[in-house]
Amino acid sequence: DILLISHLPFEMKWLSKVENFRIPVMGWEMSLAGDIRLTRGEVSSATDAMRQCADRLSKKVSVMFFPEGTRSKTGELGKFKNGAFRLAIETGTPILPVAVSGCHSALRPNDWRLGVSVAEVRVLEPIEVTGMTVADIYTLRDLARDAIAAELEVLRTELAL
Repeated sequence: DILLISHLPFEMKWLSKVENFRIPVMGWEMSLAGDIRLTRGEVSSATDAMRQCADRLSKKVSVMFFPEGTRSKTGELGKFKNGAFRLAIETGTPILPVAVSGCHSALRPNDWRLGVSVAEVRVLEPIEVTGMTVADIYTLRDLARDAIAAELEVLRTELAL
């Protein structure tokens, strides 16, 4: 997903688990690009990562999140975590949902080598956060998830996945 989405024509930084920074070539490129590391399960790492994300957003640089917090083992959309949506509301930054289909078979679990896959990415309509408060985190999260889920159904039909 990271390799495919990185071809979109705008500057972005990734919030990514520290393990991705250890993948040959990709991890090195992520480090050089200034992407943001997150050590899962460490509160101090999450706090620092969110501070770095807010800093990038204040400079009008997009920050890419995988809101599920992990890679799906089945290719199905999982439950979204709240961090990206809290950050969006706190910084007044719209959410730009992105639907990706077909990448699951390209990267096998526990294997850094890429396989062959037909995949597509679609950038959806932005979801504005103007007027939202932290009480709206769940609403914002569900709006984004519903938009992505609906587009994934369209993509899977079109790609015959």
